[in-house]
Amino acid sequence: MSERPPGPLIITGAAGYIGQAVVEAALHAGHAVVLLARRPAADRPGVRQLPWRLGEPIPAAALDPASPAVDHALIHLAHDWSASGPGEDANLTGSRTLRDSGRALGLGRQVFVSSLSARPDALNRYGRAKWAIEQVFDAPDEVSLRVGLVYGGPRTAMYGLLCRIVGLTSVLPMIRPRQAVQPIHRREVAEGVLRAVTAEVSGPVGLAGADAIRFADFLDMLARRTRGGRVLTVPLPLAPVLLMCRIVNAVPVGPKVDEERVLGLAGTRFVETRADLARLGLVVRPFADGMADEPVARRRLLAEGQAVLGFVLRARPGGALVRRYARAVRCDGPEGALPLAPLFLCWPALFRWIEPLRGPSALRRRLDVALALAEASPEGERALSRSSRIGLFGDLVLDALAMPVRLAAGAFAR
Repeated sequence: MSERPPGPLIITGAAGYIGQAVVEAALHAGHAVVLLARRPAADRPGVRQLPWRLGEPIPAAALDPASPAVDHALIHLAHDWSASGPGEDANLTGSRTLRDSGRALGLGRQVFVSSLSARPDALNRYGRAKWAIEQVFDAPDEVSLRVGLVYGGPRTAMYGLLCRIVGLTSVLPMIRPRQAVQPIHRREVAEGVLRAVTAEVSGPVGLAGADAIRFADFLDMLARRTRGGRVLTVPLPLAPVLLMCRIVNAVPVGPKVDEERVLGLAGTRFVETRADLARLGLVVRPFADGMADEPVARRRLLAEGQAVLGFVLRARPGGALVRRYARAVRCDGPEGALPLAPLFLCWPALFRWIEPLRGPSALRRRLDVALALAEASPEGERALSRSSRIGLFGDLVLDALAMPVRLAAGAFAR
């Protein structure tokens, strides 16, 4: 696959959830970046900023005089969420103006960041607008990237909304929970955008996970990674949900619910993306693997390791041993941190009362991992060898007291 040489990038919508990641990836790759925005951001090396609003052409000053125009690329992420009402959507007219000015300036590449929900018959206005804009970028050197359900990074946009939702409750009424979604990490989206600048692709290109998962499974995994719990989704018809949204939005105070996002999720369809990802040379990780690298998931797993190792060692474990525990658990499977109550994280000795007697269980596996790591480490060997006869006798007494509780718990689990 032939590729274009990298050159300066002109980016709209750089302050958004995806835009920030694209800018970071572009700077890391050595691109010179020009941001077109209404409000200037903080100055940073390698970035120029020019005042611009959706509906205005690309300023001629956006071009780097040291580079030919054909070496420049436009990455169009800006979207006006307030655009509504009769007539042509402001996003469509603004994107057409942007495209025309890019062609007039002689840019070598124009990349429009679209959505997997883009269809002429999409349920929401956003999906229909994205499809209409895709028809604008129709030249051989223009591409529209249809992005899937983006997660990771700061908890903003749709990802932030879903994180807040699964953090509120363990039983979640949800429209179409069996609907297929195609998650893709925010960093992978940014990488895909930069690859689209240089790869020989054009027209609509899928930028989403090739393997779809049920929306209910997505939410459950999100809850397990972010708060260590599970979420049970209860299906609801779309019409009552929309009615509830309108009632909530009519109340002058309190949170508002964006119907556009509800309709966007309801109208999601599976799109085959394997060939497009191969054309971009991009590998998208499974959602469980991507979430395992998120800071909140790592913190929960490290807190669990601190507690489980503390119970095994009867002492506070060192940071290196806790990190080895986290790596071992991640290699063992995609489950993430256990749904442990804060009480057990603060007082690891309480594990004695819930430690399984026999049979497979997630906690039993984690305790076995902790014990194996402790016995194989100098720190663990020292801690285990310090156990006195009085301490061992105390453990036996406490184990005897905890036995009825453990037996009852085992019987209930069966």
